[in-house]
Amino acid sequence: MIKEPNIFNFATSELSQDAFIAWLLCWADATNKALNNQLHQLGLDFLQSLLVKQKIGLTEISNLEIKTQFHKIDVFVSFIMDGKTYGVIIEDKVHTIDHTNQLARYVDKVEKLNSETIIIPIYFKTGYQVNLTRVLENGYHYYTVKDLLKVLTQIKIVQIDNDVLTQYHSYVLGKEQQFDHADIESKLYLNKSLSEWKWWSFVSFFYEYKNHFKAGWGSVGNNREPLIAFWFGNAPLTIINEHNIEIKIEIYMDILYSNHNGMKVNYRLSLLGNTQTNAYVRNKVFHALQPFFLEKGITCKRAKFTKAKQTIKLAQVTNLDKTLKYKAFVKQLEIYNSVVSAFINEYSQ
Repeated sequence: MIKEPNIFNFATSELSQDAFIAWLLCWADATNKALNNQLHQLGLDFLQSLLVKQKIGLTEISNLEIKTQFHKIDVFVSFIMDGKTYGVIIEDKVHTIDHTNQLARYVDKVEKLNSETIIIPIYFKTGYQVNLTRVLENGYHYYTVKDLLKVLTQIKIVQIDNDVLTQYHSYVLGKEQQFDHADIESKLYLNKSLSEWKWWSFVSFFYEYKNHFKAGWGSVGNNREPLIAFWFGNAPLTIINEHNIEIKIEIYMDILYSNHNGMKVNYRLSLLGNTQTNAYVRNKVFHALQPFFLEKGITCKRAKFTKAKQTIKLAQVTNLDKTLKYKAFVKQLEIYNSVVSAFINEYSQ
């Protein structure tokens, strides 16, 4: 069966989704009822689905205004209902997550503009997100692709027969499938061996153990394919380079996962501004680490050297048992990290 080209498969940015949200909410205005009563009712249903997150019922509204990028708020909806002013903040995300203090900042801005506004902050996410702690701590209500599809039902889509609506509905049905797939993947790490983990399994594991390892984690920019990374164990090292000059660097570990290359556990050097144009320092550290690897039964492959300004891959662990489950994997990572600690303690004396 040939599928009709869908504009939303190309217009995948959050700005495109902002436009759809604003467009649908515009139909909730009473003045648009005469243009298309079914779309008007759908707009009201959508607005109600946002308000119900704060247990607010929708009655007759007036002075409906929809603004995009209002003081950097993706979509801001204001209206009067029962003599009170309401403001719906919609922070729209597809794949990205909230950053810095943007969520609190938006609420503060609306409160300063009108302290009497009843604010309904919505975190509208059609993609999957493992953890929502920061979202909920900031008082936002989580609105998922499943919430949206309770409004955009197949029956309504067929009855209204609007091209924009039909294409967006088809698009978000695909987003729902991705959401369900990611949800299943995210739980695999709890009972499956490493060899069966997928992208969202690693995301969940990294989030769960970031504090345990005092680690940083996140997606990493890469021209070839998406990567998810987890880095930890930074230990300072002072070493003499090939010019007989003392330099300060750090040793740390990372775990990288990509759908194409799978998982890799590596030792790395953070250069701290000491650009490396040859392998002298890398080789010196690698050879000095060998007795410590041997003692713990760790087999590593020395990485290919490339000139670097920020980090150098020192070595990749090659004998990790991928039948391990997550608790045993945590213990193994602790052993890998203990090699760095032991090496630094002895090397610095």
